[in-house]
Amino acid sequence: MHDGFDFDAYLTSQAAKLTGYCAAITGPADAEDAAQEAFLRLWQNLGRIPNVAAATAFLYKTAARVSVDILRRRKRFREPEIVPPSGDDTLSSRAADAMARLKPADRAVVWLRVVEECGYGEIAARLGKSEAWARKRYSLARKKLETYLSEGERS
Repeated sequence: MHDGFDFDAYLTSQAAKLTGYCAAITGPADAEDAAQEAFLRLWQNLGRIPNVAAATAFLYKTAARVSVDILRRRKRFREPEIVPPSGDDTLSSRAADAMARLKPADRAVVWLRVVEECGYGEIAARLGKSEAWARKRYSLARKKLETYLSEGERS
């Protein structure tokens, strides 16, 4: 990356978004650790990254991998933590439960599309996939969420 790249400013601009992204995959307990690890790996590889767009793609792809690794370790050593949503909102509780049932990659795509309001091209760039993959993954994840939410309504 060129000498004028301000890593501190970049970190500040991306920290909250990346932590939220990681939380969508790992849950809130491990989100900061995953985000910090992704930033560290970005810092270590800055010399090989040509521009800011590539840095962002590297960062989110790395964050996804780190988050999945955290989930794998958690599954090996203990049962996953279920963090109840705050408040008494039944829909929020059902939505959180439905999101928790999705695979990490699906949660990541839904988070980027719905919460961060990213387009499919940006999702694809951040995750190092094609735009067609992002569209299909979101479509499938949305159908699964709808199924999980309708199951909750019947109970």
